[in-house]
Amino acid sequence: MVGKKCRIEVIDSLTVVMGLGLIVISAAKAAQAGASLDELTALVRRAMPRSHAVMSFDTLKYLAKGGRIGKAQGLLGSLLSVKPILTMKDGEVSPLTRVRSRAAGMDYLYHYVANFPKIEGLAVEHATTPDDAEALVERLGSLYPKDRIIKSTVSPVIGTYVGPHVLSVSILEGEKP
Repeated sequence: MVGKKCRIEVIDSLTVVMGLGLIVISAAKAAQAGASLDELTALVRRAMPRSHAVMSFDTLKYLAKGGRIGKAQGLLGSLLSVKPILTMKDGEVSPLTRVRSRAAGMDYLYHYVANFPKIEGLAVEHATTPDDAEALVERLGSLYPKDRIIKSTVSPVIGTYVGPHVLSVSILEGEKP
């Protein structure tokens, strides 16, 4: 496609959804500003541990059906009575906590973001609940400029694993001096 040889770097980000998206956006901005491939590779590697994706689920049945449950298997025993909150650790789905309602899940996502003193990028994603996502964006506007919060819908492929009512926040922490 490029008509000549070019160097390519392949990096496993160990994350998904907008956790990866925020890293890519940061790298794209640096590339537009003239960063070299080596500089971009270093930027991405520095950003990876600062990227956090946290998802609130109504159920884990879709992750279980797709074989993507990972360390969150321990939450399967109580599928009906709790709403799991999951994240990605070392490229694997991992449990953070459980809550009793969708509203409590939204509260958890808000407070999770509030714990970061410096945020470089923030995104809110949903599968089929744009009103919930918009309500969360409005609330997060007290912590981060609302017009800079990226709103998106999970892709159909991701949607088959997370189910219809997932709500997610992804954060790219600001670099520490």
